[in-house]
Amino acid sequence: MGTLTLNQYQRLFSHTACRQDHEAPGARLVESITPGKDLTSFDALEVYRRGYLVRLTEALGETYEAVWWVAGDEEFFRLAKTFIQCHPSQTYNLSSYGEVFAEFLEKERPFPDLGFLPDLARFEWLFKNIFHLSQHEPVSQETIQAMTQQGNIRFQFGPSVHLFSSPYSVYNTWKLRGTCREEQPQPDWNIAQHLLLYKKHQQIFVKELQPVEYSLLENLLTGLSLEEALDNSLSHYPEMSQPEISQLFQVMIHTGIIQNIEGPS
Repeated sequence: MGTLTLNQYQRLFSHTACRQDHEAPGARLVESITPGKDLTSFDALEVYRRGYLVRLTEALGETYEAVWWVAGDEEFFRLAKTFIQCHPSQTYNLSSYGEVFAEFLEKERPFPDLGFLPDLARFEWLFKNIFHLSQHEPVSQETIQAMTQQGNIRFQFGPSVHLFSSPYSVYNTWKLRGTCREEQPQPDWNIAQHLLLYKKHQQIFVKELQPVEYSLLENLLTGLSLEEALDNSLSHYPEMSQPEISQLFQVMIHTGIIQNIEGPS
């Protein structure tokens, strides 16, 4: 056998670092390794394999801190190892790793009594992404009040403005991360939450909305005009009242999530 090219060596090394426990490292790669001190070639490769697992586990743990808190150390490390072996990293940026972790939890269902875990993971991934988004300059309260008198207007929201809905109380669970699990009462997971997330003053804020407020804001975020959004929400919530609409406008003004307003064309 000839000498390995750089491309062949990189491919073999990458496969060896990502291999599962029952798989042996490639013979050609083992023969090409010159171990240091008392290590064998196999031991030297194991150092890199374990380091690969540790670094990606740390990346998952930083993003999915609440999932880790719920699962506990032993189970989270087991899940992380299985996920890493099924989904090797495809990027040099570790903060981008783990995008499909929620889908993995959905498929694996590691804890039958904790059906909220996939949604909790989705919330954490969204939160991480919002952290890296830019802020915007909000429209003034005076402009909003003046424009809303003109009729069929459209709102443009800042890039960090997102909605999240779940049949589970994922936000309440997320807020418990970092606390001592033994000191916390058993939370009630089965409470639906409708959330507005946005970035302001270099911080991420989360506000819980009523279902009617969430529906109307969701329609506005899709680009519907105010009249279209109201009609759409009324078809789902015919009991929607004027005070509820006014309350949502107060939320939009207070949070500063509106970036621009387009008047009637």
